[in-house]
Amino acid sequence: MFMFFCNKCFLPKNVENTNKYYFSNCGHVFCQSCTPTGLCYICKTPYAARTIDANMTKSMAVYFESPVNAFRRFQKIVQFQTMQDALNAHYYVNCLPQQIQAALKKLNGMKRIDAHLDEKLAHETTRIEKLKAYLAYKKRSLQERHQRHQRPARGRSATSTAYSSGQNSRPKTPTISTLSDVTMSSVDCTKSTNLSNQSDSFLDHVRNDFTI
Repeated sequence: MFMFFCNKCFLPKNVENTNKYYFSNCGHVFCQSCTPTGLCYICKTPYAARTIDANMTKSMAVYFESPVNAFRRFQKIVQFQTMQDALNAHYYVNCLPQQIQAALKKLNGMKRIDAHLDEKLAHETTRIEKLKAYLAYKKRSLQERHQRHQRPARGRSATSTAYSSGQNSRPKTPTISTLSDVTMSSVDCTKSTNLSNQSDSFLDHVRNDFTI
């Protein structure tokens, strides 16, 4: 510990001297016998002091520390802060640009995904609008058809009604049996035609024979 003494009587603090010493707020040291009652003896400022002992605060104890110990502690503080500054500079020079590039790459990927999603959203919105229009059209068609079925016929005769119902009815596709019937009837017609021709020629021959 730094050897201090009273700034008035200059009696040093040692083992033989059992007096208390005080450290004033103006930076002066006085022993118990020389303690000022109002103003400091040296700088004439209002006197306020604390006892110099083992219980004094750390901010007060540094004034009585050995300069060699303080210098060593200062060197450690300088080395620590210099190392921290070097690591910080290394991060900003070497590591931070790589992180920025990775972040920019990720950002560009997110932008592409966002643009793709916007395009897909626009496409789906258009498709939904078309489906809504189609559903509205089908709904109107069903309503109109329902109204036509419920509306009574006005000014139509039974013949026109039957005719319209006949028009709505589709002809049935002929079956194999009906086709064979038609074919057989055509063959019979051909045979009857040939017989009638033969009979006509016979009558003409007889008529010529009996002509006077």
